[in-house]
Amino acid sequence: HRGSVAIADANGNIRFALGDLQTPVYPRSSLKPIQALPLFESGAADAFGVSDEEIALACASHSSEPMHTTRVAAWLARIGCLESDLACGAHPSRYEPVAEDMIRRGEKPTRIHNNCSGKHTGFLTVARHWDIATQGYEHHDHPVQRAIAKALGELTEIKTEFPWGVDGCAAPNFAVPLGAQARAFAKFAAPDLLSKERAKACRRIVHAMTAYPELVSGTGRSCATTKWKPSSNF
Repeated sequence: HRGSVAIADANGNIRFALGDLQTPVYPRSSLKPIQALPLFESGAADAFGVSDEEIALACASHSSEPMHTTRVAAWLARIGCLESDLACGAHPSRYEPVAEDMIRRGEKPTRIHNNCSGKHTGFLTVARHWDIATQGYEHHDHPVQRAIAKALGELTEIKTEFPWGVDGCAAPNFAVPLGAQARAFAKFAAPDLLSKERAKACRRIVHAMTAYPELVSGTGRSCATTKWKPSSNF
């Protein structure tokens, strides 16, 4: 493999660099924890009683197994939304036993089976809490996406507007230099220097992802095989 590497500490110092750290690159699904920040900072998570399991799903590229889809369906129902409100498309489960069983039963995948359905349900939850349009929530100029861009700008300390593209699930993905991404995620993982509200949100997201790794990914996937025990900082 060829690529670039950036390792930062929570003070924003690059501790190791290899390759190009300045050219903007798309963080793709690694952006999901930051995309989940407005879910907390808007008050939506508390207002709708979003559980740690659902937070893990909001940060997931899940395998569309029943443990994922049933939880997403229940979350959608609780916020008064339907599967058709999800802007992400349908695709088969990436867990072969589930995909094959659905084929045998003649069952077609729905948008809830999209590996990003939890993230999109999180977006819808914020829109519901703000009592704004849910239709078009995936557009880069929708208030939910603007809130994500604002949080990303604060964590990366980039004050200009981000270049963006449409990700595979139809949501916008913002291009960020690799060095700035490293600084943002270092702060996210060790948020003591952030505001009290943001630090609390970061800690809860990290806790949810590490407590429920199988919901972030799926059966047999490497990041779900061993539960990581977070330090007392979380």
